[in-house]
Amino acid sequence: MTALAAWQLGRPALWADELATVNAAVLPWDGLRQLLGQVDLVMAPYYTVMHIWTAIFGTSEIAVRLPSALAGIATVAVTAQLGARLWDRRAGVIAGVLLAVLPAFSRYAQEARAYSLAVFALTLATLLLVRWIERPGALRLVAYAVVLGVGVLLGPFGAMILAAHAVLAWRGRFPWSWAISAAGAVLPGMALFAMSALTQRDQTSWIRRLTLEGANGVVERGLTVAGPVAVTAALIVLGLLAVRKKQPVLAMACWSFLPIVLLLAAGLVTPVWVARYVFFTLPGFALLAASWLRQVSLARSTAVVVAVALFGAGSNIAIRRPAGHGQDSRRIAAIIGPRFQAGDVVIYGDNHPSIPWSPRDVVARYLPAGKTPRDVLMISPQRADGHLLAVECGDVSACVGDAARIWVVRADNPADPRTGLDGGKSPFLAEHYSVNHVWRYPLLTVALLDRTH
Repeated sequence: MTALAAWQLGRPALWADELATVNAAVLPWDGLRQLLGQVDLVMAPYYTVMHIWTAIFGTSEIAVRLPSALAGIATVAVTAQLGARLWDRRAGVIAGVLLAVLPAFSRYAQEARAYSLAVFALTLATLLLVRWIERPGALRLVAYAVVLGVGVLLGPFGAMILAAHAVLAWRGRFPWSWAISAAGAVLPGMALFAMSALTQRDQTSWIRRLTLEGANGVVERGLTVAGPVAVTAALIVLGLLAVRKKQPVLAMACWSFLPIVLLLAAGLVTPVWVARYVFFTLPGFALLAASWLRQVSLARSTAVVVAVALFGAGSNIAIRRPAGHGQDSRRIAAIIGPRFQAGDVVIYGDNHPSIPWSPRDVVARYLPAGKTPRDVLMISPQRADGHLLAVECGDVSACVGDAARIWVVRADNPADPRTGLDGGKSPFLAEHYSVNHVWRYPLLTVALLDRTH
C-alpha cells in the first residue's frame, strides 16, 4: 500500500473539493471560524487539522494529500492485523492486499479530504474493540471510545459501523459498558452533523434523489462503491459467499453491506446518497471476503485477489493522471498563459450546482499572477467575511467597461459558454461579445470572447 499511496501522489491536479480544503486551511483562525459559520461546518475537525498541517508542511499537492496517504497506509496495516485477530494471519494478509488494490480506496487515500482519515480511525476503533473484548480493561475501552469518536467527527456516516461493533461486543462480558461508551463516543460527531444539516442545508442541494432504475438507480449507484462495477460486484459476490452465522463474519457483513443498503434506501426517499459517504465500508468488505478466501486453496485465493486487482488496474492508473481526480484544473495555465494579453479580464461562472467556488480557485491556484486576467466583477474575494463565494459587482456593464477580450471560466459545459451565467452576465455577454474559442476539459470550460461593439 505504501507504493500505491506514494505512486503519482502529486500528479493529479487538485480538484474543487481539494481546493476547498486548501483555501479553508490557509485562512486565519478567525476567518476559518467565520467560514464554518456559513458552510462546511461538518468539515470543521478536518479543516482544523489541515490548518495546522499546512502551516508546517505547506500547500503543495503532495503536502496536502500526505495525511490521507499516511492514513491509507495505516488502514491497510490495521485491516491486516484485524483479520489476523479475527481469524488467522492468512486472512489478515488477504484482507490487507485486497483493500490496497481497490481503486476507490486508492483514490481517497490520495485526496485532500477527510475520508481516508475517517476510515483509518473507524478501522482502528474496530481493532481496539476486538482487543478490549479479548481482555477487558478501562484504558482499552477509553482508547476505543476516543478513536471511534474521532472517526465519526471526521466522517459522520461512519456511525453506522456501530451495528458491526454491536455484533462483536454484545456477546462479550460487558455489553452495556460497550454500549454506553460507544454512544458517548459518537455523540459529538452526530451533534455536529445534525447542526450542519439543520443550518447549512444548501450544501447538499446538488444531491439527486435515487430512482429504482436508470443512470441514477439504486443498483447503478450501489455498484460504484469500490470503483469500477466489476470490482464492486466481485466484492459483493465474495461477501455473500462468506456470510455465515458466526459472530465475526456477521459483524463484517454489518460493516460492509448494512450501511450501503441503509443509505441507498434513504436515497430513494430523500437526496442523501453519495458513494463516498460509505467509503468506510471497504475494509469491512475486504475482511469479509478474506474470511471466505482463507478457507480455499492458496492458488485459488491468490487468483481471486489478482483478478480483483486486474479488474481495477485501469482505474488505478486513471486516477493518477493529471485529471485523475475528475477535474483538469492544471490545464488552465496552458490555455490562458500563452494567450494572455494586457487588458484581458475574466468572468467566472459561479453557479455550478455543487462546486460553484471552483473556477476562481482553479485560476488562483494554477495560473501565474503575471498571466492572470483581472477579475473585473469581484468586490470581495471568496471566503472573506464568512462568504464562500466572491461578492460581485451588480452592474456588469459598468464594471466590465470596454474590455476588448473577456475570458470566461466555468466548471460546467454549456454549448454556448455565454449562457447560464447569473447576475446579468449572460445577457451582457450575448449582446456585446462573440465567442473566439472554447476549450473543454473535465469540470473546466474556458472561453475567449471578443468584443463586437
